[in-house]
Amino acid sequence: MLPRGIDAKKMNRLVEELRKAELWAERHSYSIRIMYRGRIVESLHLYPGYNEAALRLYSDETSVNDYVLSSVKRALASLLPEVVVRAEVLQPFKLVP
Repeated sequence: MLPRGIDAKKMNRLVEELRKAELWAERHSYSIRIMYRGRIVESLHLYPGYNEAALRLYSDETSVNDYVLSSVKRALASLLPEVVVRAEVLQPFKLVP
């Protein structure tokens, strides 16, 4: 049996809910890039067959990461309550001379 996908209308509503939270979100299939205050701060990847979402936070500001995480969890809980969010804060990339 193949995994069930997520209805495109629900995915579009998820983007709308994130935009209401003052986040700019753009969707491509099951991935969503999110900007806050003009910077890309997060990427959200949904895995429909597993009811899981991977949230990668890129900001070096804890308050921004916390705000984005809570906004994403709130939006997912209202539209896709069966999806579990797994969040990971990624460290900034630094070049070594």
